[in-house]
Amino acid sequence: MANSEESRPQKKRKVEVSPPFSLLSSLPDEVALNCVALTSRWDHEALSLTSKRYRSLLTSHDLYKIRSLMGRTETCVYVCLRIRPVDRWYILRRRKNLDADLIPILSLPSRSRVASSVVVLDSEIYVIGGSKGGIPTCEVWVLDCRTHTWRIVPSMGMARANAAAGVIDGKIYVLGGFISDDYSNWVEVFDPKTQTWDSLPLQKELPGRRYIHDSVVWDQKLYAVDGKEETFYYSPCQGKWGRGNRGHLVGNRRDWCMIDNLLFCISKKGSIHWYDPKDLNCPEGCEPEGMYSKEVLGLDSLKRSLSTSRLVHFDDLSVALWQKEKLRYSFPSWAPTRLIDLLPGARLTNCGPNIVLFWDVLKGNRREIWCAELSFKRLAGEIWGNIEWSNALMNVDPLVDGYELLYSASVTL
Repeated sequence: MANSEESRPQKKRKVEVSPPFSLLSSLPDEVALNCVALTSRWDHEALSLTSKRYRSLLTSHDLYKIRSLMGRTETCVYVCLRIRPVDRWYILRRRKNLDADLIPILSLPSRSRVASSVVVLDSEIYVIGGSKGGIPTCEVWVLDCRTHTWRIVPSMGMARANAAAGVIDGKIYVLGGFISDDYSNWVEVFDPKTQTWDSLPLQKELPGRRYIHDSVVWDQKLYAVDGKEETFYYSPCQGKWGRGNRGHLVGNRRDWCMIDNLLFCISKKGSIHWYDPKDLNCPEGCEPEGMYSKEVLGLDSLKRSLSTSRLVHFDDLSVALWQKEKLRYSFPSWAPTRLIDLLPGARLTNCGPNIVLFWDVLKGNRREIWCAELSFKRLAGEIWGNIEWSNALMNVDPLVDGYELLYSASVTL
């Protein structure tokens, strides 16, 4: 029986395993694109590994046009953490159980920089200027969020750090961000179609501007706010400058963002504030007035954590300007005199109709980086916030003072 059929070693049968999405392989590209457009972006990375054809489909501009027409677009939040001595970029992934985590992507192939201006144009994030080793740069890098690859584009004519930047009619406008009395290069505009920068002339000189800590686009104008909470704007269609109203939270707010035609920001005390953007306007010939905000209600549970966060730091140039400025004034002995203690240490960014917050918390012998998503509703003239989800993204060494959140931006694809 030793040689019987049953006792002979059996050869393992080779099983054909169909690759993922194998049914698409026989379809024309036009049909396959429509099928791929229905899948989540979180599945695209796995799909791109199956074949060169799928990789080509996933990087096609037509795919994202189809997703938009189908109403299948998704808003993704990109985050840049400075983990000295390098910058590391991540994409915030929301999970089905309402948790979220950070997925690393290819980081900027350049030295670590702070005080850059970041704008989103179509499916790309532009990182404009900034400071490298305390020296402003005129370099501009672009992250293609479809392929998560970087490329460099033509540099600005002027090196800038802490500049205001915004997109109007498909062009990127950048203003300020340097200490100079030369107003001829105060504003530059980048045309992505021609890949060129142009300087725009000023009709009149503005008062000396130094530290710009926020900017926002509204009503086809680029508004900027400086360290004294004075606002000013540039209107490309009118080709003129103007002054806006003043903020009343002097030195204590950051991260302006527009959601549902309301202007939001975060304060040093950990509260979220909102404005009617019409209040930005100062009638021509009138003196700027105070632009008073209202606090978003229903978020008291976040205030303490947000007010004690130190996740956002400041570049050496901003600190030096603050040290010079504070010498002109006398502070009471109990008042904090460090820039990091005067401005918010948390960060917010818009995410579709919602806001995403980032902050850090010291818990015993560990430091955690946290994130939360907020939604809003209007009731009787007030804005109420609701925490959709909240969780820690990562644990870091509390003894290492090198974790800083430099930038965050949302991209719809």
